[in-house]
Amino acid sequence: MRAAVILVCFFVSGVSLAQKKVASVDISNPVAIACVDRPGDLYVIMTNGETVKFDKNGKQIGTKKFKTVPTIFDPKDGTRAFAYARETQTVESITPDLSYSDTSPLHPEFAVSAWLVCPSKNEFWILDGADFSLKKTRDKGTAIAYEAVFKKENGPSYMREYLNFLFVIDNGIHILNNLGKEIRILNSSPDYFSFLGEEIYFPSGRSSLQLIDLYTTDKREISLPHEAKFAFLTDERMILINDRSVEFFEFVP
Repeated sequence: MRAAVILVCFFVSGVSLAQKKVASVDISNPVAIACVDRPGDLYVIMTNGETVKFDKNGKQIGTKKFKTVPTIFDPKDGTRAFAYARETQTVESITPDLSYSDTSPLHPEFAVSAWLVCPSKNEFWILDGADFSLKKTRDKGTAIAYEAVFKKENGPSYMREYLNFLFVIDNGIHILNNLGKEIRILNSSPDYFSFLGEEIYFPSGRSSLQLIDLYTTDKREISLPHEAKFAFLTDERMILINDRSVEFFEFVP
């Protein structure tokens, strides 16, 4: 039976907390994936595979070209980014300036066809495409430590680990513990989500973000200066992304 999310506090900010625009950057192609790492740098992957990394002031740090848009891209803590390509069943570890990467095939004995793969420290979470079971590796990705049941609803579209929780988008955001056991479900199916401290956040329409504390389940909402395809929060910035532009605003959490 689904666990319900209890929202013990609700707060809506009617005005944007971003007061001053720091920078605006034009980009050349529509955006397929965008995300921020824990230090607050931004990664933008365009539909042609072109990838650009920016610092908090909109300065370009590095570029990379993927052959195809990754199925999963996780910037992690800023030291090594991670990418998974379902088409080739390969994982990729990428340097902070995007100048070099190591690509290796996922062990075929782990999954006939892995649907999603995301990093977990020195290991991987694997969502098996055959039966949509969850598998956690051990020994630096060379063996399976344990498996867990994941009750697929539609087609899981995204998976990421944070603070020893695993998050999967599939007709809601499923929150699982580090053994793959479901704790609760957030009844929203956004295109993306990210984290600010102990809060998960995701779009509420195109003009605001909803934030939920992972431990207390307190809820709040932050308005954006204007509509955006992607919006991210860091300790210092609110970042708005549309298909041809990226804007950086001052932000106080």
